[in-house]
Amino acid sequence: MLQALPDKALWHRLEKENRLCSKSANINQTTLMNFFPTRPLAEIASEYVEAFWELYEPSRFLDPAYRHYRILGEATYPKKGKDAKKPLNWKLLRALLTICWQQGVLRNTRWQFWRNLWSMYKHNPGGMSSYLAVCAQIEHFLEYHQIVRVQIEAQMAEFLAAEAKVKLEEEKAQILVLRLVQYGVNKPTIPNL
Repeated sequence: MLQALPDKALWHRLEKENRLCSKSANINQTTLMNFFPTRPLAEIASEYVEAFWELYEPSRFLDPAYRHYRILGEATYPKKGKDAKKPLNWKLLRALLTICWQQGVLRNTRWQFWRNLWSMYKHNPGGMSSYLAVCAQIEHFLEYHQIVRVQIEAQMAEFLAAEAKVKLEEEKAQILVLRLVQYGVNKPTIPNL
């Protein structure tokens, strides 16, 4: 979510407009904005969670990653050279098996995963390791997009409850003022002691 960072132009503008709701900034993706937006916060939070959910949905994530690495090929680093290969060790093998199990067996994107991997092998075998590395990242994002949804929705529930409480207090104060006016009391009087 968007955060106004301290001592920046947006921060100063919101401060002048009395729209800051916090004197600090938390740039974590799981926190609400630290200012009062011009649109309803619930609407913005809902759109944010939906966008995050859609962005890291596995079937939408796999194809762009595949297209990217199909075109790009294997990443070579300045001192690495194309012939430098990592030795296959237990940790790397375990990671590969985990990706293949999660995405090639358990998930409903299994056909898409295997089709992309086979096509990558046929057309650009040098890009397979980079493609699989990005496939591994989706494992993190799947868990993380659930965390974002849960935490944003919980914060929205707290925000809406606090907003309802403030509104109730304002309504009580208005009713009290109306009753005072109704009974002809313009100002509360303080008894002499």
